[in-house]
Amino acid sequence: MTAGATDETAGTGAEDPTATGTTAGTTLPLLRAGRRYASRDGVPVPGPAGTEIALSLAPEIMIRDDAARLRAARDGLPPLPAAERVALLREATRLFRHGRVPVPGLGEQDPGGFAAAMAACAGLPAALVGRWSALLDEHASRLRPEEPDDGALTLVSLPANTFTCLEAVLDAALTSGAVWIRPSRREPLASARLAGALLAAGWPAGRIGYYPTAPAVLPALVRETTRQIVYGGPDLAARMGGPRPSLDLRGPGRACLVADATPADPEGLALRLAGLAAADAGRFCTSVCIVAVAGDAEPVARALAARFDAISLDPPDPRLPQASCPEADALATARLLDGALAAGGRVLTRRPLVNGTGGRAFLAPTVVLVEDPGHPLVGRELPFPFVVAVSTDAAGVRGVASRSRFVHHEPSAPLPEGTFH
Repeated sequence: MTAGATDETAGTGAEDPTATGTTAGTTLPLLRAGRRYASRDGVPVPGPAGTEIALSLAPEIMIRDDAARLRAARDGLPPLPAAERVALLREATRLFRHGRVPVPGLGEQDPGGFAAAMAACAGLPAALVGRWSALLDEHASRLRPEEPDDGALTLVSLPANTFTCLEAVLDAALTSGAVWIRPSRREPLASARLAGALLAAGWPAGRIGYYPTAPAVLPALVRETTRQIVYGGPDLAARMGGPRPSLDLRGPGRACLVADATPADPEGLALRLAGLAAADAGRFCTSVCIVAVAGDAEPVARALAARFDAISLDPPDPRLPQASCPEADALATARLLDGALAAGGRVLTRRPLVNGTGGRAFLAPTVVLVEDPGHPLVGRELPFPFVVAVSTDAAGVRGVASRSRFVHHEPSAPLPEGTFH
């Protein structure tokens, strides 16, 4: 499953989704105005042997041509009133959660098949797939009619850590003339299911696109679209060439909990923290990754470490199910942490960080105790429950909070200005 062409030649693919130069197995095609298209350029989707799926990639020349074609045809698109949009989006998320959905390239897929695919591709246990599907359905239930901007072509470029970010696709579809989805190359299956559900619900084919690309082609998608919602970190922002009025770059959340003194009830606080940090496999931007204490953080850090060590990885914990990842990624994370701990700090959890063999592994929920709020691990977001507890002073607590987007606080700790909770 290797790339069969460069970006410059990949536009000569085939509209028959089985005709592809990427793999002899299943190919996940592009959607161009509702038509399936298997490019000759592609990458393998992660998964165990026997579940090979290749993801088609759109070259830059195709993106330019399709955007120009859509702009030329914009006035000819059938009208889609706001109230009808809401009804269709709600039906699409209902199908996504409960229905049999024709997924381009994969065929008919029921919820059980989707859960199995997400377990194989993204290491997500069925309980998390069900919970996240429900969250997406609930988001659609809160949508309200708005006047659409039919002149806008909106890009939504998605992350791999959680498919709840598909809510951005729903929001964009509510207010845009058309939406192009750029899935993560590491987890494209959930967005492919949503695209299939939208079409099955009756969403006009000309108003939805599915354009996976190589990283180097993302700037072309940004240039050719009117508005952009892009998930990524500082490195991605630099590749975009600086701020753009139309670009909504959604980066790390850096959620923390602050306390203005050594907590009087470390066990009770650790119980609260376990949910804030380890729910949703620690993959949300709201998952707490820092505990900053103006005093001694060790009592609460040790209590949290004990709770983390009690979380079952395989089989999944019924209260806090965790996700697995490719073993190579787990080992790379372990090397990263080993390097960062050279700056100081103690790991308080007792299990090995990497657990599992056979190509996939679990990263065990981990607590690290440090005494420097400027430590390189403070604020580092990783795709599993990972908490750095900092023993510092009042100024250190304020500094940590000021660099965080989401701040939880003990009742006696003031909430710094400009933060969320």
